[in-house]
Amino acid sequence: MFSWPADDPLKGPVEDERELPVSANRSPKDARLADLPGPVVRVVQLREFHVYDQAKVLAAAAAGGWEPMPDEEMGDDDPHDLVGAVMFAAESTGELPGMDWLTDAQEGQLLLSARGDEVADWSTEPVRINFGTGWRLQEAANPYAAAPRHTGATAAGSEEPQPDFASLFALPEVCGCEEEDCQKCHWTFTPRTADLLFSALEELAEAAYDDAAELGERPVTKDDDGAWGFFSRLPQVTWRQNMQWRRNLARACDDLTGDLQHGAWPRPTCAAEEMVLHLALGDAPAHLEAGADSAHAALPTHRDDYDFDACSDFFFQDDDVLWLYDSKYNSPEADGARSSPVPPALHPDNWFEDFLNVPARSAERGHRR
Repeated sequence: MFSWPADDPLKGPVEDERELPVSANRSPKDARLADLPGPVVRVVQLREFHVYDQAKVLAAAAAGGWEPMPDEEMGDDDPHDLVGAVMFAAESTGELPGMDWLTDAQEGQLLLSARGDEVADWSTEPVRINFGTGWRLQEAANPYAAAPRHTGATAAGSEEPQPDFASLFALPEVCGCEEEDCQKCHWTFTPRTADLLFSALEELAEAAYDDAAELGERPVTKDDDGAWGFFSRLPQVTWRQNMQWRRNLARACDDLTGDLQHGAWPRPTCAAEEMVLHLALGDAPAHLEAGADSAHAALPTHRDDYDFDACSDFFFQDDDVLWLYDSKYNSPEADGARSSPVPPALHPDNWFEDFLNVPARSAERGHRR
């Protein structure tokens, strides 16, 4: 049962937004961080675009109201202010004829005076955000990084070793009496089950990050014929979601693998995590059929190994998110319909809303890549 932190100013789950504290003043001019009565959140965004037709981009931006900088201010390397045209697009939809969206990443943090933070205009230090090295470079340096990991050793170039599931999910003694009230005879989430589920979630995460980068802001369509291995598998009502939504779904896979890495059952905290956990439980048996390696074979055996049906019974509060595969909900049009048949709690826009009866994930955790 989740207990709200005693020192949290909100004092509990927000059931009515009118209960939230409201700053007495909006945003005083030239205020420093300590002068602002409400929380301050910094969001830094990284976007990259490939311009494959400069004339189209410049014409489309001008038609949308953009004006290039004066000729005397333009440099020799950008005589038509192409950078300004792309920035104009990035500030709105991020889309113009003649260019493709390559990268969209963001990092956010709550600024706190107690640890020396300051708003950018008053900061004595430059604002620096480390987005890390490119994931494609990491993959090129370590071609095994995206593959399902069954080994107990640290993969080349990887900072974290494969979890020791034998210790994380140590098996209890089994007496074998099979009596209904015997605690030792209850179902056990075993090291072998955890190992395969971990691999399935890792594989889904890599596919989701890859597909999100390739798809950009484009919708999934039936004509794709399953080309997007992750997002094509989701209910069609999700097919028009944007890149950031898709990246957040990839992070949901990472959040669940993180539970396993810390020796905890994967307990979904939102509808998005419920969906990816359903997919992973369906995929996990294939990792055994594909041939487990010696590290997996070395894990202790138990009568409850590979009981993924029992995992479904214990890990979920309900199966409501699977309703979206029902024919009356499962169409791209259901998302944008004026009177959508999709229940609000299951609408893709609300998939990342935290359940109120379980601890929420950290809002500052960011994305792995």
